[in-house]
Amino acid sequence: MPLDEQRRIVAVHAAFERRIGVLQQQVDKRSTLLAGLTESLLRQHVKNLVPLDDMTSERQAGITLGAHRTPHRNPAGYLRVANVRKGWIDVGDVAVLEGQKSDRPRYELAPGDVLVVEGHANPEQIGRAALVGESAKGLLFQNHLFRLRFDEVMPEFAVLWLNASVVRNYWRAHCTTSSGLYTVNSKLLAAVPFPHIGFEVQRQIVEACQVVDHNVASAKRQIEKLRVLQGAVVEDLLAV
Repeated sequence: MPLDEQRRIVAVHAAFERRIGVLQQQVDKRSTLLAGLTESLLRQHVKNLVPLDDMTSERQAGITLGAHRTPHRNPAGYLRVANVRKGWIDVGDVAVLEGQKSDRPRYELAPGDVLVVEGHANPEQIGRAALVGESAKGLLFQNHLFRLRFDEVMPEFAVLWLNASVVRNYWRAHCTTSSGLYTVNSKLLAAVPFPHIGFEVQRQIVEACQVVDHNVASAKRQIEKLRVLQGAVVEDLLAV
């Protein structure tokens, strides 16, 4: 390949990298802004705290796995700790177990459910929470997760709060380990400090955070599209 052609390909690649770099800077800045905004809005309500148990309509641990749950005649998808990220559910790798008649509706997930991680080797990851959406509807969940349901709390607000610093500090103060795995039990979860505030205030906080979050997500999608386009363009140039 002539040197001029090599330079042209390198220049095209570099142009994509510069644009992606600018977008990545936007993502980083907006993510930092989102974290700061969330903490600032939530911190205003630390004086109105009650036990989480006072605000939930249900607190349910998941299915205990074992040999009897090896999928055979009635395979059913279920979520594990790995599927529950901080603030979102990853359904890209859903495991399967042997379903039983009694599993539904006791362990069946519905949009609006909140899942909380029960145990993790990293103390910063215990208790992380995510909102169940349409993509996880109908799936089951394992016993290393807790499902929370609310009547007078926006689940989106609950996820913001459960992932915020007040609750993180609570877990640091109360969780210990002797086996290398930090765990959350039902009693500790029930006692998590939770703000007793009106639905309208919750909605305002959620909507303010969603505006920034949507901007972050939009920039990430642009980066993904540019990466795909970059690969295709460079490949075409190399094939000439």
